[in-house]
Amino acid sequence: MKITIITVCFNSEKYLQETIDSVDAQTFSNIEYIVIDGASTDSTVEIIKRNERCISRWISEADEGMYNAINKGLLIATGDYILILNSDDTLAESDVISRVADFIKTHGLDYCYGDIIKVKNGFHKKVRLFNVNFRKLLLSTHGSFVPHPCFFISAELNRKLNGYDITYRYASDYDYILRALSRPGVKGRHLGVYVTRFRLHEHSITASGKLDQERRRVLTKHAYYDYPYVIRSLYYVTFWIYYKLINVGHRYRA
Repeated sequence: MKITIITVCFNSEKYLQETIDSVDAQTFSNIEYIVIDGASTDSTVEIIKRNERCISRWISEADEGMYNAINKGLLIATGDYILILNSDDTLAESDVISRVADFIKTHGLDYCYGDIIKVKNGFHKKVRLFNVNFRKLLLSTHGSFVPHPCFFISAELNRKLNGYDITYRYASDYDYILRALSRPGVKGRHLGVYVTRFRLHEHSITASGKLDQERRRVLTKHAYYDYPYVIRSLYYVTFWIYYKLINVGHRYRA
């Protein structure tokens, strides 16, 4: 099995080396690492060049935004499964990809996703997740239960989705995962392994609030508002209470 990891970046000199190092440190040998840069004006390209030994292929050119850059990576990816790793995030441990590959082989999956570690101002918070399907993810109204930086998708399923919708600037990953989970007959599971350290900082999309501005469009597209209000409210409350309960005591720690 070959795993493709795609990192897209633009003026990412502050964190990119850590991201690359976390991929280079993996014990799993068959990794294709693709880096797509949006014509950075800082030292990002120099960092990429210094690390060409562990980068399978890289491109630096102007693009139409993050999701356009991801689509460029998907077009040249040759792996059996694909992970999008942000340029300010890192893989949680050196054996993550090996454990994910074993899990996929054992269960014969079209996709899987793991747990996440949120990093804020140098403090770490472990976040546990659980199995969800399309309806649960939709009615939660957030992508939090299937985090994009922890989502592995088969190349075959990705081809059927035809990439990310670039009409969204911030929420296309939520739309993409919903489309993946909604495909008839797909098989996916939650893997109880911490996959990614997800960095929250003032310049991240999650922290900026920009994601919230597009979420209503995604929900409308996937017929969220066709569900009766009572059903929507019941599911929402149930899922988020359960999420909070399984993460009781998980706080940011040094």
